[in-house]
Amino acid sequence: MSRPIAIPAGTWPARMPAQLAAGYCGEVSVDAFLRKVGPAKEYPPADCGKGRGRKWLKATLDRAINPSACGIVADVADDL
Repeated sequence: MSRPIAIPAGTWPARMPAQLAAGYCGEVSVDAFLRKVGPAKEYPPADCGKGRGRKWLKATLDRAINPSACGIVADVADDL
C-alpha cells in the first residue's frame, strides 16, 4: 500500500501540476487556469513536461501573479 502525498500547511511545492497551480493562482478551476495559460496570456506555459505531466514552477507563477514584487537587486549596497 502506498502512502498518500502530504504537503505541509502553508507551503507550496516548487513544481506544481495544473491542479495545484490553479489553486496557487486563485483560479476557480483547473479549466479556468488553463484557459489563461499561454504566450501573451495571464499565466506562462508550463516550465516542464507535456500533456497531463506539465508542471509550473512556483517562481514563474510568482512573476506572473505579481511581477513588481519579484524585482532582482543586483547589489544590496544599491539600496542603501
